[in-house]
Amino acid sequence: MISAAVLWIALPLVVAVLLWVLQSRRIFTLISASVMSLLLALLAWILPIDNAIKLGPLSVEVSSTATILGRNFVLTSADSHLLLLIFLLGGIFFLSGLLLRANRFFAPLGIAMIALLVAALAVEPFLFSALLIEMAVLVSVPLLSPPGHPVSKGVLRYLIFQTLAMPFILFAGWVFGGVAINPADTQLLVQSVVLLGFGFAFWLAVFPLYTWIPLLAEEVSPFTAGFVLSLLPTVILFLMLQFFNGFPWLWQYPVLRTALRLVGVLMAATGGAWAIFERNLNRLMGYAVIIENGYALLALSLGDANGLNLFAMMFLPRLAALLLWSGALTVLSGGGSLTFAETGALLRRKPFASVSLLVAVFSMGGLPLLAGMPARLALLQSLSEVSFSNVLWAALGSVGLLFGGGRILSYMVLGEGGGQIEEGWVQRIVLSGGAVFLLLAGVFPGWFLPLMSPLLAAFERLR
Repeated sequence: MISAAVLWIALPLVVAVLLWVLQSRRIFTLISASVMSLLLALLAWILPIDNAIKLGPLSVEVSSTATILGRNFVLTSADSHLLLLIFLLGGIFFLSGLLLRANRFFAPLGIAMIALLVAALAVEPFLFSALLIEMAVLVSVPLLSPPGHPVSKGVLRYLIFQTLAMPFILFAGWVFGGVAINPADTQLLVQSVVLLGFGFAFWLAVFPLYTWIPLLAEEVSPFTAGFVLSLLPTVILFLMLQFFNGFPWLWQYPVLRTALRLVGVLMAATGGAWAIFERNLNRLMGYAVIIENGYALLALSLGDANGLNLFAMMFLPRLAALLLWSGALTVLSGGGSLTFAETGALLRRKPFASVSLLVAVFSMGGLPLLAGMPARLALLQSLSEVSFSNVLWAALGSVGLLFGGGRILSYMVLGEGGGQIEEGWVQRIVLSGGAVFLLLAGVFPGWFLPLMSPLLAAFERLR
């Protein structure tokens, strides 16, 4: 018998240590990390948990629970689809790192960060998740600012804001223990909810705590920033759902839905407003992440099965577009920062990366026939039944990104420059594949978006 925690937490941590020792062999470490991540994603798909499988004369059973240092780490069959998503996302990023020449620290630190985030999802009781999230954030700092490079303001602000979340979550867990003993104490209940809200507010960088996101996206490699901004918010959003699933009475708390809706509208509206005036492509990607987080909170604010389904459906277009955006931006900028004005000469020299970037921006903006539109339109339609004014403000997020995409297109088309195409054939094929996927997912949403619905299997008490 083997534990699920050993497979999806301990094993990748061991691999991360080995790859750190071999970090000088950049290509080998990236290949090893991608193979390990894709293998673990495959095992999450085909391997049943708490059910024995026969391999010839052998019988193998993966147990859901492991106890480490007195804490339980629980991964059940209901978590399999989330494990599949996380490790598949990591594997694709590691493979893309080969193409985009990611630094030698990307593979070992990236797979260690994934393992720690999975541990945060698995640990019981919940308050220990704060410590594991903090460990993942600390691991990501040298990933964002490799040794030998100065630590940027964005990375420092990211570390500070994420660290500030930890005491709030720990205090909330402590107060919730008192609520369990005396559930009639409404004052204690309100205190625990407020503490928890502040903790998740710092984690998810809600308004006005999101200043570090565009700053981080501008100052570090766009590919590395895309990896962190794809993985960390995804895990934290599902961690929040997991907490609500453990306390169903909190999910039914009317003030919670109002707060989620207010914060979601503020994030989408302010992110879209800043995107309208933004002149830097890296920072625009940061605002896109803020807007997407806002829409995720708006989906949860609906508080019903429809809202949960929309919440899950938005992850596929979101993660695919962020991966394509960060990859195309890395090709265009050479791993640095890129302004709109500098894109004028790039369309003719790097046409595949330029078009792929536009497709990613317009998809996250909700342009019709692209992957981001179906779930976005369904969310706004459902939200209109609650408050039409909120729909108008939330739609500003999409308008801002679409306006930003239009400005990028105008700079590319009207810019002067020429020369030979500088992209390799592998880059052309991969970038074109990503753009075509976003187009197919927008034209045939019924084929792709429902693939995310099984992510909700672990949250039956919320539906």
